[in-house]
Amino acid sequence: MNTLFCIEKNCSFKPLRDFATRYAEDLLGEIHQIHFINTDDSLEYLSKNLNHLIQNSNNILILSPKDSLQEISSHIQQKLDSKAIQEKNIYYFKILHCLITLQTLPQNSPQHSLESLLQTPKNTTFLYPLGIECKSAYMLLKPLAKIHNVALQITFESNEIGILKAIGDSQESLKNFLQEMQQTLQNKIFPSQNLAQSIIKILAQNKQKITTAESCTGGLAAYYLTKESGASEVFDAGIISYSNAIKNAWLEVSQNHLEQFGAVSEIVVYEMLKGALKASGADFAIATSGIAGPNGGSPNKPVGTIFIGAMNKNGDEIIQRVLFQGDRNYIQEQSCLYAYLLFLKLFFKNY
Repeated sequence: MNTLFCIEKNCSFKPLRDFATRYAEDLLGEIHQIHFINTDDSLEYLSKNLNHLIQNSNNILILSPKDSLQEISSHIQQKLDSKAIQEKNIYYFKILHCLITLQTLPQNSPQHSLESLLQTPKNTTFLYPLGIECKSAYMLLKPLAKIHNVALQITFESNEIGILKAIGDSQESLKNFLQEMQQTLQNKIFPSQNLAQSIIKILAQNKQKITTAESCTGGLAAYYLTKESGASEVFDAGIISYSNAIKNAWLEVSQNHLEQFGAVSEIVVYEMLKGALKASGADFAIATSGIAGPNGGSPNKPVGTIFIGAMNKNGDEIIQRVLFQGDRNYIQEQSCLYAYLLFLKLFFKNY
């Protein structure tokens, strides 16, 4: 029997779970038991369950944040009275018939996700800093959260994306916290339980529409919008322009630019945005073009290199080059989320 332990700060996020499970299956084959454990509870959980799992497993894969590896390894050695064999940042323990492997998720395992996959409790919401660093947002909001009995967490922070989570001790306390946050910071931080749903709502309130031009995300941004009720009010069409020929024919991307700069470039995303707005008549467009992997990378544009943009019908635009980590599906999820955040920055002019 093969068993997976995934120890992460925010192990409730479905794309992270999917990523960890796919990785474990690639490594071990079929996974018979899966345990997702919050970092703070990991040592206690392992103490209670490890001996039992060893008796019933041939392989146990423990995926942990890098900064917890040494602590977990020491705990296992003490608990089982067995010394680890270490190869770089991977620890192996052989106990009877069972092999325990302790390591990080590959490529530093990004921990955030598109939260629209989740059913968020009513007293919980995600907070997306727009034009302000995640840690700065946390420090600004922490005193306010304390006043309103709201627990504040940094769900994820990287060079690309920052996400906070606010959990009120009641719906009323969360509501009061969010109202005061909006009064103080206006639209510098965007609260949402479901990002796609929230985008639909603000567009509908302003009688505006959005379109998509997607290459590496393959329609994911359009999918998350159209899976929500009310999407037809703000979304008429999106274009999946996977090939250069379609970029040129449908979005009027310059053939010269495609040949000179490649599809994964700022100028191509700019022209994808312009073409999508022209074709759809929408008020806003978002576009993605990049290398989701696992193949196709180069020294100048490694796997995970994505150009993402947002533009309004007046020609105001934001286009950014980002570098995401993870497997193909995870990179696509992150790209979609980032495109939504760029739209919000443009919508509220926080850039």
